[in-house]
Amino acid sequence: EHGEPTGLLLENALIAAAGKLPAPTPEEVRASLVEAIAEYNKQGFTTFQDGGLGINGDAAVFLKPYMELAREGRLDARAYLQFLPEEFDRLSALGAWGIGTDFLKIGGVKFFTDGSIQGFTGALLEDYHTRPGYRGDLIWDTDAIDAIVMKYHCMGIQVAVHTNGDAASEAVIRAFEKAVARCPRTDLRHMLVHAQLVSDDQLRRMKACGVIPTFFSRHIEVWGDRHAALYLGPERTARMDPAGSAARLGMPFALHVDTPVLPVTALGSMHAAVNRVSAGGVLFGADQRITPRQALEAYTTNASLCCGGEADRGRIEPGRFADFVLLDKGIEAVEPDHIRDVKVRMTICGGRIVYQG
Repeated sequence: EHGEPTGLLLENALIAAAGKLPAPTPEEVRASLVEAIAEYNKQGFTTFQDGGLGINGDAAVFLKPYMELAREGRLDARAYLQFLPEEFDRLSALGAWGIGTDFLKIGGVKFFTDGSIQGFTGALLEDYHTRPGYRGDLIWDTDAIDAIVMKYHCMGIQVAVHTNGDAASEAVIRAFEKAVARCPRTDLRHMLVHAQLVSDDQLRRMKACGVIPTFFSRHIEVWGDRHAALYLGPERTARMDPAGSAARLGMPFALHVDTPVLPVTALGSMHAAVNRVSAGGVLFGADQRITPRQALEAYTTNASLCCGGEADRGRIEPGRFADFVLLDKGIEAVEPDHIRDVKVRMTICGGRIVYQG
């Protein structure tokens, strides 16, 4: 009545509201990108994905500074950009996807199908632990999800989809199955981002469609105790981020921390995936732990698949980019519960030292 908000803005409503805020200036975006990339370098990263240009309004506000920095040789890590569907459609008329330089590439589409489990906005197949009768909702109905996935898959464009709850993952997996049936190909490296509660059967179906999961492995460490007590209960919490199942099924998977949800880190994320111990000291899902080598592969060889970079990065081999990170200890040489204590000493991208500790 008086122009003041009276409740919460959730998911798409929040994104719509954010789009009404004053856009940052190009100078502010440039400065922010330089600062953010320096933090990635400090944590050992030489390639990163920006998974959602358009979330905060016009994607061009961010794309233009990216392009300027790349042209000036000031990107100290290689950027792979994904766009919300409506923003991507502006580029698709020009056939702009997949183009770029060694340091900046326009990738595919990223969209969201549910919220976060710890915000009670993830879409679950079973009730929330402390809210009987409530399972959350999909942001889009299944017909809309089918249409989005079908459109871009049949155009030959990679689709990355945010799914936290298993109901959201199920809706998206079905959409990919329909799309692959109509336009048979499994080489586009589609992604389920988070895929927090996918079952083994869902993972098998993802593998059949060529869909790669990327797991937010620090959920167990940071929110595991709350998931067990409030959101999912102990049994489903032990199933979260099932990297162990993916490894047993022989399918590639990546890891991430969903910055800015949590600060940038690779080693902390690997530590969480290997150990799966909560802040309260509880081991959740011993069978979903992975080895240090598998965690390392998730951030290197497997991650390179997600940006179409398997031929030029992700391994130290002749003919690939000179992108390296020097650690003070080998990840496989330390005890698993000390992986997060390993320090980055130097990061080299394109043969240049971009961080030195």
